[in-house]
Amino acid sequence: MSSLVADIIIWILLAGGIGFVALGFIGLLIFPDIKSRMFTASRATLIGVILVTLSVVIFGINGFLGGGGERYTILIIHTVFLFAILMTGRAVISRIISDLVPGADAEIKDPAIIQE
Repeated sequence: MSSLVADIIIWILLAGGIGFVALGFIGLLIFPDIKSRMFTASRATLIGVILVTLSVVIFGINGFLGGGGERYTILIIHTVFLFAILMTGRAVISRIISDLVPGADAEIKDPAIIQE
């Protein structure tokens, strides 16, 4: 059985992770250009995936310490491996988009600041 404090922390992390992923999805829908869409998708979903991964790791550690045994260790290993795959894929996709879209890797400049 898990403790009440661990359950509360897990649920807070899950809710925060789902919230950040939802913000990233909404940002993909409402932002007008590829640079801002790429920024919001990468940053918000990165935070969301980190929070969900932390919640799974806390759940696994709590289950392991509660006498769960090997299955919680395997859960933690698989979750960390999946996190590494997701972050590698995110980096590769960002690199591909910045190579394909002209000006995607350029700095975002505010026209109000630039005086020409």
